[in-house]
Amino acid sequence: MIAHRLRGPLTLLLAAVAPVVLVVGVLLAQAVQRPGGYTPLRQTVSTLAGRGADDRWIMTAGLLALGLIYLAVAAGLCAPRPGRWILGVGALALVVVSLSPQPAHGSSAVHMTAMALGCAAFTLWPLGLLRAPHLRAGSLVMTGVVAATVVWLCAQAWTDGTWLGAAERTVLLAQTAWPLRVALGARPLGASARWTVLLALVPFVVFPVGLVAAQSAQPTPDPSAMSLSALESLGAVDRWIMTTTVLAVGLTYVAVAARLHHVPRVGRVLLGAGGGFLALAALFPQPAQGTSWPHMMAGGLAWAGFATWPLALAAVPTTGPVLRRGSLLAVAVMGTLLAWFTVQLVAGGTWYGVSQRVTVAAMGIWPLVVAVHGADRRARVPSVAVDPRTAALSAR
Repeated sequence: MIAHRLRGPLTLLLAAVAPVVLVVGVLLAQAVQRPGGYTPLRQTVSTLAGRGADDRWIMTAGLLALGLIYLAVAAGLCAPRPGRWILGVGALALVVVSLSPQPAHGSSAVHMTAMALGCAAFTLWPLGLLRAPHLRAGSLVMTGVVAATVVWLCAQAWTDGTWLGAAERTVLLAQTAWPLRVALGARPLGASARWTVLLALVPFVVFPVGLVAAQSAQPTPDPSAMSLSALESLGAVDRWIMTTTVLAVGLTYVAVAARLHHVPRVGRVLLGAGGGFLALAALFPQPAQGTSWPHMMAGGLAWAGFATWPLALAAVPTTGPVLRRGSLLAVAVMGTLLAWFTVQLVAGGTWYGVSQRVTVAAMGIWPLVVAVHGADRRARVPSVAVDPRTAALSAR
């Protein structure tokens, strides 16, 4: 019973963390490539882990971690066994992909075979869940959606299309959705708790997609060195892309803060203020030359809100010890990242763009963890340990 209680929340947390690992790994790996050496819109993630990439260990570690996470998710899901086995095969294939990098020139047969197997497994594994009545319709729809993105990817690969990188990233993000949905559906969370977790995941999809699109529109050889403010400034090409992205991310965090009912009001206000000021910064862009003080002040207040809101959880006696220590750690990590970003900003360092992107990605991790924690807490009903539909099916 204790093992089962631990398995459910851990599986849910791992399924939620997987897209975060993917996004952060890709952003970091992209940021360290030499100027003009990598184009996210048309080059694949495998290139970032290939032998010709700079600091390829970053993407290799990201892919390896993602594969191991999904192995744990496949083992822990309370779902029909055929689906879990297929997901496990996909996870193992992802591990092989990470350990068999592409050469600087040409292709690796092991890498390509494992990648094709993994893509097929992650696309088809929902069909192994058709025994579960409550997952049947969604599994069919999700298989169709992911298959459509795979068709787009194959078309780009066969025609040497300019959107190959974008297509692959779309496939990878789409494939992370259904494991999380199944993990959420295995516990009686209720629609409200599920929507809170899904909302907390939205920035990890919107931000990288918008960032890649905004960077690709810039004529400079190294757009990854540009700050987010520069990408949405009045002097940027197609600045509406980054403006819309930052605005959407900010408003999403306002909505997430409003739904975290188990968080003390002070914490929700600080998180909501962080999202609100982030959206406000998007509405007051930097000029082509010089500085917009409303933009700078809104950005600074947004950072302050995102860095301090976990303190409200740490200060409440009713917060569990794990969540309290985690909240303090989250504050320390955000403080460290903000210090790094500030030093790069003041000194005009070469890691200025990287430090800002890492900080923006990191600021969404703790809202997601707290949303998952709150959803799991609501699911703890003494009389019902698990959903009986999935409890019986998972043993088949």
